[in-house]
Amino acid sequence: MKIIIPLNEREGPGSKLCDHFGSAPFFALVETGTGSVEIIDNGNQHHEHGQCTPAESFAGIGVGAVVCNGIGAGAVSRMQKLGIEVYMAALAPTLADAMERFSGGKLVKVTRQQVCTGHDCR
Repeated sequence: MKIIIPLNEREGPGSKLCDHFGSAPFFALVETGTGSVEIIDNGNQHHEHGQCTPAESFAGIGVGAVVCNGIGAGAVSRMQKLGIEVYMAALAPTLADAMERFSGGKLVKVTRQQVCTGHDCR
């Protein structure tokens, strides 16, 4: 399965997760079957709240899940409508931690109570 994880930096497995999905400078594209990781730029990093729209491009490359520490309701809704599951990373500090938690089945799907309401949520 291909999963997307938002990152603050491009430092491989030790990359720090970005706390807000849409504002991430980078995304890790992880293939869970092979363990391959590709870090891609977020071309839509600077946007108005609620205007982040990477869901369609993720669906177009076969992404099945997003793993993140924070995400807005609109992004969750768009992902889910396209068949992309969204999981909370349980405040995973790094890409490696998020991947381990996902692979170990330790993460739960996002609920309405867990979504961000603005870029300053926390």
